[in-house]
Amino acid sequence: MKIRFGFLKLLPILAVLATTKVFWEFGFSTSAADQEPEQLKYLNYALLGGSLAAIFLFWRYLEPLIRNWLIVVLLAVFGLALESYARAGTWLEYPHVFNKLFVLLNIFGIYAFYRRYGPPSSRQLLNILLLVLITNLLLFHRDSLSLSAFVENERGFNSGSAYLFVVVLLFCLNRYLTQGAFFSLLIAFACLPIIIFLQHRSVWIATAIAVPIDILLLRRAKTVNFSVVKLLALIVLPLMLGGLGITMLVLDNPKVVERFDQSLDDIANADKQGTGSWRLQQIESYLPLVQDRPIAGWRLEGFEVPMQFYDPSSDMPMWKDHTGHHFHNFYLDRAFYFGIIGILMVVLIPIIRIIRRLNQFRHLSSDAAALIAYFGSLIVFGTSYDWSTYHYGLIGLMLAVIAEPIPVATAAQPHIEQEPAEEPVELPMPLPA
Repeated sequence: MKIRFGFLKLLPILAVLATTKVFWEFGFSTSAADQEPEQLKYLNYALLGGSLAAIFLFWRYLEPLIRNWLIVVLLAVFGLALESYARAGTWLEYPHVFNKLFVLLNIFGIYAFYRRYGPPSSRQLLNILLLVLITNLLLFHRDSLSLSAFVENERGFNSGSAYLFVVVLLFCLNRYLTQGAFFSLLIAFACLPIIIFLQHRSVWIATAIAVPIDILLLRRAKTVNFSVVKLLALIVLPLMLGGLGITMLVLDNPKVVERFDQSLDDIANADKQGTGSWRLQQIESYLPLVQDRPIAGWRLEGFEVPMQFYDPSSDMPMWKDHTGHHFHNFYLDRAFYFGIIGILMVVLIPIIRIIRRLNQFRHLSSDAAALIAYFGSLIVFGTSYDWSTYHYGLIGLMLAVIAEPIPVATAAQPHIEQEPAEEPVELPMPLPA
């Protein structure tokens, strides 16, 4: 019996992506701009259960390094549960704190599934992302596409949703460089003005970091061909379109250019103005507490710590006590709750795994290059925002794509009819028994 698996392989990564606003906004609406609907917690429960199931079912497919990392995370969860029971007589005293460890299991669930069955079709994933992003923008936020909205800094997407355009940009750019798909190049260039227009300066910086890393890594791809024509298209086309667009903006609405200059000035002087200054004040507010417990952090006690950050305009606490501290910095969040151990628990193994993969002489697939570049930009993005749930899913996908080939004798496989690969697959499937 033949099983056509193709599109079904997308479901795990799409389930994780559905936790971001650009996906769930089709089914739910909230009064606050970035407030998640109450029903979204059931999806997070399902992701947690699905990740545990994938880990259990595909344990033997985990690489030793990833397996040891998972054991460390599970021990951390168990230790936190023991601390909770000793403190309050319950195994789950503050779910807000536990979720910071539970979300890591999405990495292992996605990794285990795609390590077992191979990565999904990047073309199908790209098509769905484009459809969801553009449809959401046109249905719910088309007012934000006006020049007046740009001048007034009215953003249609939150940062997590806007950051998905970077994924689309990288995949489309790689399809052009490896397969010569000119339409993919046009989509990549279309993503750039959208990213700029959505006015998340952290996403601008992430894009500026991801693209050079991606192009550098593509030199390791087997099918890439940096011909003169392709390179000229990468340089000449955006210069022509960008120059024409800027000229039209200056003639039609010079305030747009003034707003753009102000955003660039905020980036250059992040410690003195704009949201960068706001984030710096938050770091300064919590730094004494982080320095008090730098190794393992405050953990459950941190949830009980009174709010340390006050609204500069009113001298009132930014959020109510006992609601979490809502850090706009991934590293500050981890350092406060779990110290240096908490930061290393998330980023150390992916970095080690990437370094090991790049030190090998095997060719790198274009999908691997895009995901590694995205992770590199995510490291910087974390200085401005805490990571979203879907970021952990993409890390799991990246680890599966760059993983070592599965030994043939690992386990017997059912016969699965695969769709034709778009390029040499990084993870060869085990042969049927």
